[in-house]
Amino acid sequence: MRYLLVLMLTILCSPNYAATVYRWVDESGKVQYSDKPPAGTSKSVMELDKSGRIRKGNEAQLSPEEKAALEEKKKAELEQRRSDKALLQSFSKPEEIDLLRDRQIEAVQAGLQTNRLRREAATKRMEQQQQQVQRLQKSKRAIPADLQAEIDVSRKEVEDIDKLIMTQQNDIVMIHDRAAVQKKRFIELKSVQPN
Repeated sequence: MRYLLVLMLTILCSPNYAATVYRWVDESGKVQYSDKPPAGTSKSVMELDKSGRIRKGNEAQLSPEEKAALEEKKKAELEQRRSDKALLQSFSKPEEIDLLRDRQIEAVQAGLQTNRLRREAATKRMEQQQQQVQRLQKSKRAIPADLQAEIDVSRKEVEDIDKLIMTQQNDIVMIHDRAAVQKKRFIELKSVQPN
């Protein structure tokens, strides 16, 4: 151990010292110093400056995947802090989150009701068009191209409205879920926040 300390001091105090010094713990648990990093990927490698302070730590030896994961983790933590700050600034008590949730759901339900009425009208129009087709087929007359085009348009309209209704129903579920998560987080933050 003394030998390592003397070696380190000699390297650091040398007037010709310009190279980087690396510090790491080897497989047997001993601290090692060198002007070259160890072979392989050791996560305990640290790059030291002239004063013996850590200039770079473990991130210097991380793989690109590990670096990306670390960066993603930092980004998620920053986003969580921003979200928490916005939550605390937006609401003063949990009941306000419920009120906002209810207002948002009411707005979606109004749109949902409108789309159900639109679907009902489009379905009725399509049924009338189908009755026309049946009358023409009974009298063994050809179905005009414009009538067939109208039926296709009505069918497409009903399909689009059905997709929109499904999206709005999913939005209501998402609003409920988001409000529940926000309310839980708000209560957690308020419980640890100093009064």
